[in-house]
Amino acid sequence: MGANLLLIALLFPMFISAGCGAGDKDVLVFSATSLTDALDEVISEFEATGGGEVLVSYGGSQTLAQQIANGAPADIFISAGRFPVDFLDDREVESQKREDLLSNRLVLVVGRSRPEIMDLAELASDDVGRVALAAPDLAPAGGYAKESLVSLGLWDALQRKMVFGADVRATMAYVESGNADVAFVYRTDAAIAGGLEVIDVVPVDSYPQIVYPALLMNGASNTAAEFFRFLSGERASAIFDARGFIVLDEGPEDERN
Repeated sequence: MGANLLLIALLFPMFISAGCGAGDKDVLVFSATSLTDALDEVISEFEATGGGEVLVSYGGSQTLAQQIANGAPADIFISAGRFPVDFLDDREVESQKREDLLSNRLVLVVGRSRPEIMDLAELASDDVGRVALAAPDLAPAGGYAKESLVSLGLWDALQRKMVFGADVRATMAYVESGNADVAFVYRTDAAIAGGLEVIDVVPVDSYPQIVYPALLMNGASNTAAEFFRFLSGERASAIFDARGFIVLDEGPEDERN
């Protein structure tokens, strides 16, 4: 089941007082927003097979990492990039296990009425108004987009056009609402966008490989450890694959009946 950031904020004192790692506690997952639909489905599958209850807080990966560094009691953290994980390492926030679960790709989305864009350089033309991307310091999707634009020599030229979202879904919403002409999003988010056109023109060699690392935090419950294993099992991998993610390493399927 899902729980938004407001719910987590409201429950935070309770989680702190109860402590982390009790064997029978619910699993608390902090996850990148771009995983919302796929992870909700994975959680439903886990709970249906007899696993414990999983609560999840979605948000920008760096924002979630900052919350964990400040004491938020996550059992599992799934980031949409490595730098939020590096941020936790720098602050000596320890984890039991780490696994690179998934990969993704960057694409553009535009409104149906926009002319087709054949090359990223066309974003600098007068035909394109606002260009949306996730804030690079909050969400890895924005960091990947920035690296792509820098590598192609377009970052400075587009500065005056840029609008920033808190995460990749908020960024896509700018185009859906007409507040931006084009947005950089993950291919998996573009696949569920209603009324938008997907343009696959972001060169894959213009940004680092997109990686979703998962961390099982120190003190996590036994149920959390089960769910962590489930994330790389065959059933979860099939869901991620169907949602358009690239599964990096399929672990053994959870044998729970």
